[in-house]
Amino acid sequence: MLLDDAREGLRPEFVDRRKNAKPVNLPLISPIGLISLLYALGLFVFYRQGFVSALTFIGAAGAVLLSVIFFYSAFKFKLHLHFKESSLMLPQILTALSIMLAVAHVEPSTQIALVPFILIAFSFAIFRLSTASLIMLAAACLGTYLAIILLRNHDDGYAIGFRADMMQWFVLALTLPGMIVVGKQIQNLRQTLKTTRHHLEHFEEKSIRDELTGLYNRRQLQAELAHATLQANTIAKPYSVCVIDIDHFKQINDSDGHLAGDEVLQRFASIARETIRDSDIFGRYGGDEFLQILPDTDLKGAVMHAERLRVYAHFMDLQELVSRKNISLSIGVAEYHPGEEVTDLIARADSALYRAKQMGRNRVEWIERP
Repeated sequence: MLLDDAREGLRPEFVDRRKNAKPVNLPLISPIGLISLLYALGLFVFYRQGFVSALTFIGAAGAVLLSVIFFYSAFKFKLHLHFKESSLMLPQILTALSIMLAVAHVEPSTQIALVPFILIAFSFAIFRLSTASLIMLAAACLGTYLAIILLRNHDDGYAIGFRADMMQWFVLALTLPGMIVVGKQIQNLRQTLKTTRHHLEHFEEKSIRDELTGLYNRRQLQAELAHATLQANTIAKPYSVCVIDIDHFKQINDSDGHLAGDEVLQRFASIARETIRDSDIFGRYGGDEFLQILPDTDLKGAVMHAERLRVYAHFMDLQELVSRKNISLSIGVAEYHPGEEVTDLIARADSALYRAKQMGRNRVEWIERP
């Protein structure tokens, strides 16, 4: 029975990979908001050095502060969840760029800081926005910036300052398309990685589950035994095991067919999942044989849980499925004692199961440590 399988050796690398999925919340202050605050800080330096008037600085800083508060409130009160693009990246970038371009129009001296902050803003946008949105945003930004340059230099007759401004615009016009291309490649790579991760998780889950019942398979149960044994030996946390066998299951297969037998196994697996505790580990070891691992449970408690499972299974109504109205379980229980071999634990549980069958089946038996 299970003793032979246990001798195959426990593989500790197959640890419990169950994780509680936690929703990922967006930050209350986004990177674009932080960039806007840094831009306002840069304007303060310009103001202190006499390159920007007090009125321009106060107006720009106020606009930045209002935009940050607005988007902070949207995230705080979950208003962003009503939009398809919940990060609100496009409206945030449009707001930030509008403020920067307006300041550059009013105060030409701030143009030196405009291009770096535009590039920083786009470096975040390429991870969130679609290619079409990035192209339209870049075109709008470049068009507005070009209009500012032309309007500002119109009265000066397009002197040498105009050439310097156009060179700066030209560099930006070359850089933004390059960033969009790189961003598209990054988006494709991220999507590929996401798809690959999904496939890996799917195959990983299948590798630890029994195909018929959806319970843990033999391989994963061995890993769970290794994990429970490690805890018992290191932090003195007891655990017990129950070896469970469906009585006369071969007769069900012979008289009602293997499809009916498979249905019985599936229904029993469903009942077991509803009956056991969330902390318990339950799996199919093969055929009609199952193994239950009960963490932090002594022998007395394990016997009580096994008896409850036996009763629940006995009251399964299978009259429409098989010739027998009910099934019964024989269960052997044993508690792990620190320092003993897992094979010895399984041997005691297996012997208790054999005793239950010898004593008429449909019962729970246990064997304490000799």
